[in-house]
Amino acid sequence: MTSNTPTDTPSDANAECVGPTAAEAGKASACAGCPNQQKCSSGAFNSPEAIAKAQEEANLLKASLQNVSHVLMVLSGKGGVGKSTVAAQLAHTLASQGYAVGLLDVDLCGPSAPRMVLGERHRDAQITTSGSGGWVPVYNPDHPNLACMSISFLLQDHDSAVVWRGPRKNGLIQQFLTQVDWTGETDGLDYLIIDTPPGTSDEHISTVQYLQKANAVSGAILVTTPEEVSLADGEYLFQFPLQRYADVEKSRMHISEAQRLTDP
Repeated sequence: MTSNTPTDTPSDANAECVGPTAAEAGKASACAGCPNQQKCSSGAFNSPEAIAKAQEEANLLKASLQNVSHVLMVLSGKGGVGKSTVAAQLAHTLASQGYAVGLLDVDLCGPSAPRMVLGERHRDAQITTSGSGGWVPVYNPDHPNLACMSISFLLQDHDSAVVWRGPRKNGLIQQFLTQVDWTGETDGLDYLIIDTPPGTSDEHISTVQYLQKANAVSGAILVTTPEEVSLADGEYLFQFPLQRYADVEKSRMHISEAQRLTDP
């Protein structure tokens, strides 16, 4: 494992983090005020135990996603611009063209992917466990090559509010990326589309970091509306977390363009 990679960076690190395994970790000016400063300066992230744990995590992520050909993240700087709609339309369209598609909903506090994939049947949908112990996503009865995974399927009441702090969110996202069995009847996925919450938050950082460890980031779609304020908020995503944590090519998509591209 390399000693200074963006994937090693803690989710609560300062914006200009040099990397917890870098030689200047905990000592650089960018480290001032970071909650991990003491841990970094002590070399805790460079210990054999820490390196072994990180390598084990990377291997687990790679094994879980080995049957997934392409991973696309769908993001937006603001809420209400149609991000989840674009993600769902893209999933439906690719599935209608014969591709095996999974839609992973990491908008943990506002999951909407189940309704968009299953319609009203999402209220009765529940995940099951595979023979290997992994979570089996919920498949669309009309399209057996279209699957969905969301926190909504884990709640007793689908309308329950999810009020979680960062560590619990990060833990569930890691479970989604390591414990979901996407094999299904299609022997894996051609496309895994990840619907993220609006803005720049723990969910984005964690998702990109985990995917980078598995070398699984194929690209990202940034959804915005033409208004100046919406475009300005969308620009933040070009700086954080995408440029900080992943080599993802910039891609701006307006709602009208997204509708045209995803129409059957």
